[in-house]
Amino acid sequence: MTNIYGTGLKGKATKMHAELIRSRGRCESCGSTGGLQCAHIVTRRRNATRVDPANAFCLCQGCHLRFTHDPKEWVEFVTSKIGADAYDDLQFRSKQTVKANDAYWQTWIDRLNYE
Repeated sequence: MTNIYGTGLKGKATKMHAELIRSRGRCESCGSTGGLQCAHIVTRRRNATRVDPANAFCLCQGCHLRFTHDPKEWVEFVTSKIGADAYDDLQFRSKQTVKANDAYWQTWIDRLNYE
């Protein structure tokens, strides 16, 4: 079985982030409580915002899939929820270079423990 979160402290932080987002308890688009997933606003490939709670919505599987296949609708949804300025800020922060070593991921683990 594949570990979808990754390994080491990065994987631990990613898993904690996903659990935190899903703990919101319902799809932030349709309100469903089943099949909840962590949907990143900015791709999780970008370490600077990968586990930032501001960079994700709790979505059901259906809404997550729909938005994945319709990027224009996704941007409209995101900006309607957080605003264009916050969306632009996330985009900007995601492009910042970070030294994503164990200390960096441990800092996020510590932060996520307090969320």
